[in-house]
Amino acid sequence: MSGGVAPALVSALAGHTNTINKVLLVPNDTALISVSDDRSLRVWIKRSSGEYWPSVCQTLEWCVSAMAMDDFHLFVGLDSGAINHYKLTEDLNRVTLLRVYTAHNMRVSALLYDAQSEWLLSAGKDKTFHWHGESGRRLGTYRAGAWCLCLAFDKLSKIAFIGDYGGAISMVTLETADKFRLITTLKGHLGSVRDLSWDDTHQRLISCSADKSIFVWEIGEGKGKAIELNAHADRVNSIAYSDEHKKLFTFAEDRKMVVWNLLTERKQCPLWEESNECQLCNGPFFWNVQKMWQERDVIFKRQHHCRRCGRAICGDCSNTPSILPMFGFEYPVRLCRTCYGEVSEDELKSSTQIHNILVNATCTDFDAKKKTYRSGL
Repeated sequence: MSGGVAPALVSALAGHTNTINKVLLVPNDTALISVSDDRSLRVWIKRSSGEYWPSVCQTLEWCVSAMAMDDFHLFVGLDSGAINHYKLTEDLNRVTLLRVYTAHNMRVSALLYDAQSEWLLSAGKDKTFHWHGESGRRLGTYRAGAWCLCLAFDKLSKIAFIGDYGGAISMVTLETADKFRLITTLKGHLGSVRDLSWDDTHQRLISCSADKSIFVWEIGEGKGKAIELNAHADRVNSIAYSDEHKKLFTFAEDRKMVVWNLLTERKQCPLWEESNECQLCNGPFFWNVQKMWQERDVIFKRQHHCRRCGRAICGDCSNTPSILPMFGFEYPVRLCRTCYGEVSEDELKSSTQIHNILVNATCTDFDAKKKTYRSGL
């Protein structure tokens, strides 16, 4: 898949009977591994025909909610809060249980393994983030304010990013094996944070949320800038980033895949201003009873905001919606009359591709070399 070409279905793997929570590529693109709420761990081997056939189907006692992989070592998170460590044989025909981590008190939401430090990072619905050493010993715990749902990790600075159900993203530095420091909490999403991806090259974090939005957080070089991207009509569940092509793939419950070109220059959305009256026509908003009484103008005006300038405006002064790709809006949004007349052609140019994929993707893994993605449904 490249340029503006629509994605083509290569193969569909049928076997799971419930939601797929994670899908990963085996090294050398020889197989896929998937885990599901149907309590199964499955290995699918790629045949010479290019199709995938089942090789391993391991049924567990609990729903399998998360997975991480390093070489042929599999770390599998369960609905019970435990983490199983398996070794996959090189012929991909058998998995052997090596260790069980007593990690969380509730469902394991996300797992990451850092081979350099040999740390296993885990997040759970018990509102905790843990990191474990090679022996399986828990090295430390950070407690969030809501369910911890997703993880990203900067291996160079040892910073863990933890997205939670309340819409916040905690930045935690793992300074030593048993010591951590909360740097800050990123706030911008109005719904739960569903997935995170870290871009090592540009030192930026990408997040998606149940509020239908995607944020690109410019963490490196002290920029402190957040670019908001909007194209989906429903909850965004999964993201995949290709550093080689500087493309971001987002998947939502509107059954669309959106391809964002992150080389495109975009502007940060303005802060919304607050006022008791429309900042264009000066008409009072419905709570400004005093001015309505003085002017004998009992028209109940609601407050809206222009997505380009942030001014507080009434509906009559913002009845000309338009797309605004320069600010990350790929669908028509509210603009005030002034901004509508000032919008330039460059601000209306879009480099974003929107494709119908006819499925509700819940998780994604991306093969940058072949420009193919694997998604769970």
